[in-house]
Amino acid sequence: MTTMLRAALLATCVTWSGAALAIEVKLPGKAVIGPESRAVTMTFGCSTTRSRTETGALSIGFDVPDFEALEKRFDFGAFEGPTGTRKPLTEITVVQGVRLPANGAVAVDGTSFSLGASASLRGQAAELGKLKAIAGAASAGPGDLRWRQDSPRKGDVPILVSVPIPAADADRLKAALAPCLKAN
Repeated sequence: MTTMLRAALLATCVTWSGAALAIEVKLPGKAVIGPESRAVTMTFGCSTTRSRTETGALSIGFDVPDFEALEKRFDFGAFEGPTGTRKPLTEITVVQGVRLPANGAVAVDGTSFSLGASASLRGQAAELGKLKAIAGAASAGPGDLRWRQDSPRKGDVPILVSVPIPAADADRLKAALAPCLKAN
C-alpha cells in the first residue's frame, strides 16, 4: 500500500514539475494572406533543461485558422514534418529583421496550421542566437513583432503577421522567457 501511495505521489509531482518547467505567453495578432486576414495568436515558449539528456528549447510560433481555404495562395504542406523545407523563408522583425527556417504541422484541432521556429538550448547555437535576439527585443517592448512567412511555391503570397507588444506584455515575456534568454 505504501509503495502504491508513494508511486502515485511521485507521478503527481513529476507531472506538476514538468508542466512548471514549460512556460508559454500568448499574444493576439493579425495575419494577412493576400486579400484575406485572420486573427492569430503568437505563442512564445520556453522550456528549461531538466537533465543531461533532456534539453530545453526557445520557440516562437502561431496558428493559421481555416488554413485549407488558403492553400491555393500558400503552400502549407511544404513546411510539414521532417521532410518539410528548411529554407530560411521566415523573417521576424522586432527591431531588426532576422531570417530563419520555420516548420509546421496541422494543429490538433485539424482546422489550423501551426508555423513556428524553435531552437534547443544546447547544440543549436546559431538558431538559438537568432531566436534569443527576437525574444529579447520583444521582451524589451513596447513595440511590434512582424513575421513574414514566404512560401517555397513560386507565385504564392506571403503570410504577414503583426503582433503589438504593449509594455505589460513585454514584462510578461521578459519573466517567462528569462531562463531561455540567459541560457548559453
